[in-house]
Amino acid sequence: MTRTVPVAQYLFRRLHELNCKSIHGVPGDFFLRALDHVRPAGLNWIGNANELCAGYAADGYARAGHHVAARRSGTGPKVGALFTTYGVGELSAINAVAGSYAESISVVHLIGTPSRKAWRTASAARPLHHTLGDGRMGVYAEMAKQITCAQTKFHEHDRVAEAVQAYDETLRECVLRSKPVYVSVPVDMMEVRVSAELLERPLQISAPSNKHDTEDQLVQSIAERIRKARQPLLVVDGLSYPYDFLTEVNALANMIPTACFGSAMGAVDGSARYWMGTLSGPTEYSSSTDLVLLAGPMLSDTNTAAWTAIPPTESRILFNLDSVEMEGQVHPVQGKVVLQKLVRELSSNAPKPILMSEKKTTTAQYTSASNAADRITQDVFWSTMSSYLKPNDTILLANGTPLIGGRDMTFPSPTQVVASSIWCSIGQMLPAAQGISLAKRDSGLPGRTILFEGDGSFQVTCQALSDIIRYRLDVTIFIVNNGGYTYERWLNGMEAEYNDVPSWRYAKAASFFRAEDHQDDYPVLEKTVRTMGDLQDLLAQDGIHAGKGLKLVDVVMDAEDVPGRAKAGLRKASEALRAQP
Repeated sequence: MTRTVPVAQYLFRRLHELNCKSIHGVPGDFFLRALDHVRPAGLNWIGNANELCAGYAADGYARAGHHVAARRSGTGPKVGALFTTYGVGELSAINAVAGSYAESISVVHLIGTPSRKAWRTASAARPLHHTLGDGRMGVYAEMAKQITCAQTKFHEHDRVAEAVQAYDETLRECVLRSKPVYVSVPVDMMEVRVSAELLERPLQISAPSNKHDTEDQLVQSIAERIRKARQPLLVVDGLSYPYDFLTEVNALANMIPTACFGSAMGAVDGSARYWMGTLSGPTEYSSSTDLVLLAGPMLSDTNTAAWTAIPPTESRILFNLDSVEMEGQVHPVQGKVVLQKLVRELSSNAPKPILMSEKKTTTAQYTSASNAADRITQDVFWSTMSSYLKPNDTILLANGTPLIGGRDMTFPSPTQVVASSIWCSIGQMLPAAQGISLAKRDSGLPGRTILFEGDGSFQVTCQALSDIIRYRLDVTIFIVNNGGYTYERWLNGMEAEYNDVPSWRYAKAASFFRAEDHQDDYPVLEKTVRTMGDLQDLLAQDGIHAGKGLKLVDVVMDAEDVPGRAKAGLRKASEALRAQP
């Protein structure tokens, strides 16, 4: 007799095959029975406070798989996953899914929908709940089509075997294209049985191989250009994380001058021979380079200081996921494979040594406050916190002043830095930290999860803190409490009320979510620091350095304070905003 499994269990077992051991979401009537199959499939259900938090957490879960330790062990998740209900649930998550699409993160979005009969008989005369009332059942899938790379809708398949095979192909696209996907399953199909033999065929997620002769010719051409260049420069960008370029760019950083944009902070070992640091604007070297190699490029305005940090030379080579661009031509090859061969080629026939007089630009150099009574400032805080970091940490920088201030930090190797490069949605990083910490626990990955959060961002998704506490996840949070939207103040309305946020007792937030109930086996630290003496006393405690449990630190700063190196750029951005008609 042929062995069978319910469709719901098939969905979850395939996720487990991709090292995704937890699925986020909020229960909904169209997929409640499917959740009975989560644990039998070897997964954990992570019930979030809302679907937006679930989406950000799934994004974070997938990003944990980009850590060097995860790549080396092979145990890290290849995807993150969330399950929401039709209409109201999926639309609550759509902001997070769009961010995953923009920043190339592999997320599987499962949606429980009305029954197959409802799809056939839908009409405006008898509207179903969670619809728009006009009979258009497919309108949400059309929205999702704009922000996912592949879609599978089970109700469109006559045979369940065809539907699950389409699901397998959708998962393959999710991994290979490093983008989110959309999978909708009607409520009456969740427990329809399908042959278990299909699960015995592993998912085919290996990237298609390049033509070796094409690769070799391309590598030789690139290597020759590097050797002839007077001032070559490798710029590592944020997509090097999801594209798995880290091994290759770190090897190249010992061969040619190398820098990064903000979203790739932490990607390159700071002790590399030719490491130049983070580009926060033009430098003497980058401005005069005659060849730039861009690895995992995402050349957004926020990532490149309004494009001023992009080297001006027209001689560029771009290494993308599945192509290499050079001299106006797009070569359809796997970028990682070309980089691997380029490393081997340059190792055997290295370019001439390059003398660089320019200092590394990873951090701004500030003198520490000598008076313990001095208020904490942005300039001193970020450089001070560099000494707090350890190898294997994952550091999240919230959108706003933490994203700017993080450029003044020094990151030990290896570390992973999660910094939004284009989507820049406030509220993202707290639930993302929940997802990252969970993935580290699920996969046995080393290192702490450390979030530098903004007060405005925290207020958007503060419910994620209750998710962290509920599942006893290990997260350290420093909230930059400057009374509102400081980044926006510098753009327009320095003292305007619309840039203020309500004043919260942030150091009491963990207690509000009943964190003290778990103190015996889940240590909780809550602290407010206002002066350098407060901060130094805190950093002198052993407990703040341990990764176990929850640490929540309210760091009070002035409302108008931003890192010194950012002020000129913010003034220019403000002038540009005012100049718009």
